[in-house]
Amino acid sequence: MPALDVAALRRHVQAGTLHRLYLFLGEDVKLIDRMVDSVEATIDAADRPFAVDRLYAGEDGAAPVDIAASCRSLPMLGDRRLVIVMRAERLLKPKRAGKAADDELVDDEPSGDGESAATDFTPLEDYLASPSDFATLVFVATEIDRTRRFTKKLVEKAQVVEFSGIRAQPRSGPAGSSAAAGLARKFVLEEMVREGRTMDPAAIKVLLDRSGEDISKLRGDIERLLLYVGDRKEISAADVEEVAVGGAIVQDDWAVTNAVGAGDAARGLRELALRFERGDSPHAIVGQLRWWVSNRLAESAPDRVKAALDALLRTDLALKSSGGEDQVLLERLVVELTGRPVGRGSRWGT
Repeated sequence: MPALDVAALRRHVQAGTLHRLYLFLGEDVKLIDRMVDSVEATIDAADRPFAVDRLYAGEDGAAPVDIAASCRSLPMLGDRRLVIVMRAERLLKPKRAGKAADDELVDDEPSGDGESAATDFTPLEDYLASPSDFATLVFVATEIDRTRRFTKKLVEKAQVVEFSGIRAQPRSGPAGSSAAAGLARKFVLEEMVREGRTMDPAAIKVLLDRSGEDISKLRGDIERLLLYVGDRKEISAADVEEVAVGGAIVQDDWAVTNAVGAGDAARGLRELALRFERGDSPHAIVGQLRWWVSNRLAESAPDRVKAALDALLRTDLALKSSGGEDQVLLERLVVELTGRPVGRGSRWGT
């Protein structure tokens, strides 16, 4: 099928006319996450626990046979079923077991008697040939191997949406670097216009220097900046220096909590970003913040405890129900717990 651009996908979502099969592909993972959430929002909130499955390729319950079975299961409520396969590169471009460093790909051709349910793509191939009328299946992958048999069939049948970010242009030599820098700068300016803000040239330079050509990092830094400056319309280089994270490492596991206790939102956002870059559990961070509210805030500012507990509960429920991107949910919580109001209308929040 012909590839869709992101604008066309948004039209599908807004009209509620989803196709049976999609492949979301690319390195702009933050935008992909937003679009996955938008696709999920086409299912009535009351029906989602019964009609939406988010599966993670390579984990228990997400083998090809499981994915196909989920797609063929009738929705208990409503008339639509949505199955989202996250980290689908594990299926579409897997590495040979025990040789991850070689980046050597496994062969997905049938292997005979020794083939397991985890590597047998026959159920999914059969599903692609005859998909359910009531289901939408979405594969989400950062990269794929287009030479693999199943991947070829998927690309042929699916609506393919590429989220290539700012590395879409060739990057060889100075011309490639200049083109990528131009795309990154254009992206920042467009985001500022969309948000009704301005950013001085020095601030843009600092932001781009810190993010390089990583679109996900650039989006994350912009989101933290907007959260940090609040209603202020002008963003300075000093703001970027306060919030953006570049190349540092976590020095103190309690740094987020200590920053919140000091009322320092900028430091809290920086330390939180480092925790996520390290791969720390968002639930562990919430646990530390809950301890701070119960043991420190209750002593120093008891009048703030109820609102803080409400924010913790709201965040915890959203994390457990996939109610938004984990890092964004925690960023909002950190800012709220420092005592600063957080608007509910931001397009990246919940």
